[in-house]
Amino acid sequence: MNISVIIPTYKRPVLLEETLDSCFSQTRLPDEILIGDDSPDDQTERLIKEQILPRSPVPIRYFHHKPSLKEVANVDFLYARSNGKRILHLHDDDPIYPKCIEYLAEPFERYPEIIASFGLQHVIAEDGTLLPDDRQHLNEAYFRVPEREGLVDPFVAGAVGMFPNNGFLVDATTARSVGYADGGRAGLATDFYFGFRLGQLKKPFYFVHKYTAKVRLTSQAQSRGKLVDSAFRSLKILFDDIKPEQLTPEIEKSIRDRMRPAIFVASQNGNRAWAWKWYFSKYHRPYILTMGGLRRFVSLFT
Repeated sequence: MNISVIIPTYKRPVLLEETLDSCFSQTRLPDEILIGDDSPDDQTERLIKEQILPRSPVPIRYFHHKPSLKEVANVDFLYARSNGKRILHLHDDDPIYPKCIEYLAEPFERYPEIIASFGLQHVIAEDGTLLPDDRQHLNEAYFRVPEREGLVDPFVAGAVGMFPNNGFLVDATTARSVGYADGGRAGLATDFYFGFRLGQLKKPFYFVHKYTAKVRLTSQAQSRGKLVDSAFRSLKILFDDIKPEQLTPEIEKSIRDRMRPAIFVASQNGNRAWAWKWYFSKYHRPYILTMGGLRRFVSLFT
């Protein structure tokens, strides 16, 4: 099995180097690494050429996009140029654990029908340290729990975000056929939308209940998270694309979890009709008389 690692990057050479080093430390090395650099400056290019290439145990193909392609087009660019049968999709600031590729490749050898595999994620701070246990809730929130290890329903996994935002191994032909481009639907929820569309193919995923990747909570991500419409976009995609008979208990729980931030975002970004509709829906009704519900009600008028 040939495995390509793809990493889109933008003005984060220090974090990119950490992620590349995590790739070099794998117990099962990838066959190639593709880097798509959208940076307007040459810092990352100098890093790659002067420091990374001389010590890399893996062939690296580096592309510096001028002008920038932006993330979605950058990912599709890298997907199209990868040579591996499988693609490990990474963010430039999220390193992987040493056995990531070994753990995620093994299910493809046992179950040739799967199109993707993924594992657990740890949340790390900007400096790379693990966040306290009270911040390590994302795996349980996304149904990445021991009893679900193995083959999982791809439709449910994509709809509830069980399929992660990065650090997954995917069949290259499938990834290219689905494509990362979202047609303007997903905004900054493109990671979710890609996993959701993979799940709509109804071809099985495999969940490995082992830690394979890290998710870095940067100051940029935290500040951006207060303003972006990702919660609104992902929820609207679910309501637009899922039929009532397809709603499982897991999907309905995911909708409830997304509902509260989505209402607030929708009330602030000009989608108040949707905000009002969701506010009085069955998914939010139990929260109307809470302090959060009252704050969301006020936000609909301000």
